[in-house]
Amino acid sequence: MSRAGLALALGVAGTLFGGHGARAQTSVEARSGITVGSHTSTAASLEWAPALSHEIRLARRLRPQVAITAGYVRTAFGCREGFCRGREPTITGHHAALGAELSHGWLWGRVGVLYGTARVGTEGEAPRAGPGLEAGAGLRLRFGRLRVGPGLSWRRMSADTPSSADRAIALGFDLGVGFEFD
Repeated sequence: MSRAGLALALGVAGTLFGGHGARAQTSVEARSGITVGSHTSTAASLEWAPALSHEIRLARRLRPQVAITAGYVRTAFGCREGFCRGREPTITGHHAALGAELSHGWLWGRVGVLYGTARVGTEGEAPRAGPGLEAGAGLRLRFGRLRVGPGLSWRRMSADTPSSADRAIALGFDLGVGFEFD
């Protein structure tokens, strides 16, 4: 991700999480799991070639069931078909994420926007930063201030380079651990 994109994400996060409300609650959550996906320029469809993905987010609860989130998402998945045959590179995306989360009891759902890069392997043209979308859902068990639970995610990422307009789609299964501060 570019320095400008990281500075923008940190600025937005600071603005969103800076104030203290009577019912406000701030939390941090780290999630990690496996992701599969497809990338348009590889001519490979969604295939089973998982790689490890991670994310870390801050959340600020605005209402008992509504929160805003900001964080960093690293999405990775493998590729074995199409132009990947014989090379089997890893497609990796690095994105700032901003979104909204709804929760009710043990269930949560999230939608948001992404901004960053996605790249096939380590060779070739440098990727250009671009927008993306994400959605996720899962379960969250509470143990005092600690929250633990599985989740599913979907991400559509820009994977543009100076000579092509590509995109990547990723589906993931992960496990998250979160902590509430106030």
